[in-house]
Amino acid sequence: MQFLYYFSSFAGILSAEILLFSRFPSDNTRNMIPLIADRAKPLLFAMFISAFFWLTGLFLSGEKHSSSFNLFSFITSIVIYWAVSSHIDRYVWKIDLKGNTIMCLSLILTGLLWFLLFHSEADRKIITAAGCVFFAVLGYCVTRSTGMWMGRGGTPAKAYWNELAEAMVHGRLYLEHPSGTHDLTLYNGRWYVPNPPMPGILLIPWVVLSGSAESVNMTVYSAGIAAVNAALLYLMLILAFTHKDGPLFLSSSDGSSYPGNSASIAGWVCTLFIFGTDHLWLGTTGQMWFVSQLLVVTFTLLACICVICRFSPVLTGISLGLGMLCRPNIFPVWLCLLGLYLQQKREFPRLDLKETFIWCLKSGIPVAAAVGLQLLYNKVRFNDWMDFGYVTINGADWIMESVKKYGMFHPHFLKINADVMIFGLPRLDFSGERFFFQPYIIGYSIFLMTPPLFYVFRAIRKSWFSIGAWASVVLSVALLLLYHNTGAEQIGYRYLLDITAPLALLIADGLRGKTDFLFKLLTIFSIMLSFIAIYWWYLGRV
Repeated sequence: MQFLYYFSSFAGILSAEILLFSRFPSDNTRNMIPLIADRAKPLLFAMFISAFFWLTGLFLSGEKHSSSFNLFSFITSIVIYWAVSSHIDRYVWKIDLKGNTIMCLSLILTGLLWFLLFHSEADRKIITAAGCVFFAVLGYCVTRSTGMWMGRGGTPAKAYWNELAEAMVHGRLYLEHPSGTHDLTLYNGRWYVPNPPMPGILLIPWVVLSGSAESVNMTVYSAGIAAVNAALLYLMLILAFTHKDGPLFLSSSDGSSYPGNSASIAGWVCTLFIFGTDHLWLGTTGQMWFVSQLLVVTFTLLACICVICRFSPVLTGISLGLGMLCRPNIFPVWLCLLGLYLQQKREFPRLDLKETFIWCLKSGIPVAAAVGLQLLYNKVRFNDWMDFGYVTINGADWIMESVKKYGMFHPHFLKINADVMIFGLPRLDFSGERFFFQPYIIGYSIFLMTPPLFYVFRAIRKSWFSIGAWASVVLSVALLLLYHNTGAEQIGYRYLLDITAPLALLIADGLRGKTDFLFKLLTIFSIMLSFIAIYWWYLGRV
């Protein structure tokens, strides 16, 4: 924990210096404030990171005196950030941090509540609920604040889902007067959103309540989804450790107990996936493709929670089916769900074929129904059951040419996908003429952006859960390697988020009951690199 203390102290000292030099601007110093603010942005990102890790640090030690100090440091970091950001917001007109005070106050209150409950005799369910609330608030505040610092406060171009929701309210599946046409599909003189419709359907209540598509802020909506994902991911991991009907990761061979630091493991792994992958960046964008990607995380997490809690397999299938109505290629996650189910029923390699068949049938029917609804959606739009609208999309020429020549999936795409997903490296430029981090816009290796992914290889064991989770990961990666699109423009490799649920469970299992120093260090690196990449995406590209 010492490195966190030094990190937070360093951030606090630098923040104080910014306040000292810009607290009372005069005529001579006012012109320096934009320069100070511009140079302070990386520091502010670092303060966000330090503030978050102070609360996560509450669960790293069983020593109560250090936990109290962590809480004090967390609150202090948030207050320092609030002071600096509010001051800059006041004097730098190009930055709008509306709602900053409320967000900081919410973080402090929810963090304090969780801390007090965690160190009390409260029921475990209440403590878990408080943790979910905290991570939801944290996910929203960090995502929303990052977007505002980057100038992404309102609905951007190519958002479209709010427009499709408004069209659906009026009984149409096409956009009558779209705000743009890039990434839309033209058919019989009408513009359609090619993607599966679920994100637009979910937005219908928001459009109805706000009165129009223009009144829906898609960056706020994206940050809201990020908040839900943070809460669900934490809940899934906690339940995987502690659910009374069958915890996944046991600390004893006879299954009599679970790791006492399960909250710490869940907190770190949740932090990793919400802030140390493309998830954070996706939450700031508000655009069509990226909202679909965020919702895939939502529904796959819900599906896993349904299995872990032994809810009806129909509910499990509905959750996955709704995810497939965002991105159809996530169907391999069903193998992970099957593994979770079998893990709770029998020890490997025992298997009850009748029970398994019934579960597969009940969970598979909603998935098949989702496939049927998507095909019907194609038929209604394009008069062709199998036309998803991607072949004729108004997109990048190189993508369209590849699709027309090779199709959606083909071995031809294996090399370029592997180059991006596994072997891609960013460019570094220390000439001083531009921001030092200048990666290629198609992304870079998942193992560089999120190096704790290596911990999944420690979760290879003979269990139904491990077999199911690994099967879903391997099949998903195989499909992505053959896919016609690497993810196009992105800061890392965003398609990794399709398998967030199985990967998070595998990493939690691979930690083997302990968040070791290397894992913490790699997680911090992932989060810092994520913020650096976001800065490059919005402000540092040349």
